[in-house]
Amino acid sequence: MQKDYNGMAFGEIIAKYWELYNGGKVPTVGDRNALTFELAVTIRSICGYDLEQLMQVIPNYWAAPDGTCTQDDMDEYQKTIENALKEPRKGMPYRLKQVLQALKSQAGIKACGGTMTAPPPMPKKLPPLIKLLTKNVPWYYKPAVASAVFPALGAHLHGVKFRYWDNVEHEATFMNLLVGRQSIGKGSIKKPIDYIMEDIRQRDQPNREREAEWKRKNPTGKQKKDPRPADICIQMLIDNLTDAVFNQRIVDAHNNGQRYIFTIVDEVEALKKVTSKNSVDEVGLLIRKAFDNSLAGQERVGADSVSGIAPLRWNFNASTTPPNARKFFYKMVNDGTVGRLDVATIIRNDDDDDEPPIQGIYDEQFAAELKPYIDRLEAANGLIECPQAKKLSLDIRIENKEAAKLFESEAYRVLSYRANVISWLKGMLLYVAHGYRWDKTIADFVRWSEQYNLWCKMLYFGDQLEKELREEVEIQRRSGPKNLLRLLPDEFTREQYMLMRQQQGRQGDGDSALRQWQTRGHLVYDEVSRRYCKTEQFKQKYANL
Repeated sequence: MQKDYNGMAFGEIIAKYWELYNGGKVPTVGDRNALTFELAVTIRSICGYDLEQLMQVIPNYWAAPDGTCTQDDMDEYQKTIENALKEPRKGMPYRLKQVLQALKSQAGIKACGGTMTAPPPMPKKLPPLIKLLTKNVPWYYKPAVASAVFPALGAHLHGVKFRYWDNVEHEATFMNLLVGRQSIGKGSIKKPIDYIMEDIRQRDQPNREREAEWKRKNPTGKQKKDPRPADICIQMLIDNLTDAVFNQRIVDAHNNGQRYIFTIVDEVEALKKVTSKNSVDEVGLLIRKAFDNSLAGQERVGADSVSGIAPLRWNFNASTTPPNARKFFYKMVNDGTVGRLDVATIIRNDDDDDEPPIQGIYDEQFAAELKPYIDRLEAANGLIECPQAKKLSLDIRIENKEAAKLFESEAYRVLSYRANVISWLKGMLLYVAHGYRWDKTIADFVRWSEQYNLWCKMLYFGDQLEKELREEVEIQRRSGPKNLLRLLPDEFTREQYMLMRQQQGRQGDGDSALRQWQTRGHLVYDEVSRRYCKTEQFKQKYANL
């Protein structure tokens, strides 16, 4: 007897079915006939349409709590399943597809080391810099803050490259998306980021004043303009820009030390305002370009126009709620955009909701403790390599590959590639910030960060990505005609044939196809074993195809 279907235990399949279609409640007196009938109709196609198999996997909801059952109730239970088997066969039901997909998504989340309600736990011992930056927030905010500080930290690296295990060079690009329900405390990330960015803010201020003065002296329409100072560089951007300003900042940052521009917004929708196009599609394009430091900018011929092209170095922090996250990135889940994000979340237990979040004090002492790490990042330059980080990223790659196979999650596999890159970049930044020292706290944090990022992505985008990846395979499968007979074993029963037809999306009873195969000499029917057997002629013809 089958104990599972494609690695999913029937008990899990049935439990998920009740969760999706009966509010998590099992059948009881009054509804058990109807609900058991519907369940049997739903799962019979993966039980070989076999009565004995169905009675093995479908619980007897007529039985008493101690497992005893009267003969009348047992007869009613069996009769209900028999009636379900008499229903016309129409392939795999929609409900069953939804149940199996939900279980696959759950498997992807479990592969990340967490549960359906809790992400992977943070390491107890953190790298000193992360410990400092998270010390003033309650424990349930620490994972979000530990992830959210990297865009600001990365903005302090300039002219620095890191070589990944595949020999591709990367820069410290971090684009953090914090997802959490309303009023849960997403603002807890702001204070640490403010202190990290304070030196850049102070450096930007005189440059803003110089730029404003130059504009005042050179208004639009002036015949002979003074050259714009080439050493103006403003890294912190507001969330209401024109294309010209955004591109000017990119070029200025590149020409003044290959620096990063940085944006922080309270709602992800505000990212649409960083350019004049004000569109979600443009934000997606910028994210993809920024992760790869692709060229961006514009070329104009007008004397008053901003013209210039440079690698896009853009780090940002954005927050949103789960529904808004799914809505905003709806068209970007399967084009590489979401994969390039570092996603974090805040999840509080119901018991914690009444506990007011009390944060610690951010003061001069905090700034003084932070300063040495910032100074090391600012002083870094050139190509930096770390053998320990490289080895760890290779180990994680192998682990992810095995996890994707074990949990049969294509979404997990796809998302794991860039999640590994992002966590490795965090490790490289921490390596530099701690004086080019690597230790177990950094290694443990990198491993956790990768799993945490994956867990958040699977939680908020996994279902959609699994569905779209499955549809891609389906499109490829249907892109050309398939020889159904070649998909079947050399000897097969009618039941196996019907099951294969259903899996391939074929309609009807298929009798005409069987007759054609027999007429053409591809197939013979063995009356004794009641099996169809492929002929040697057919097997030789298609052996090498």
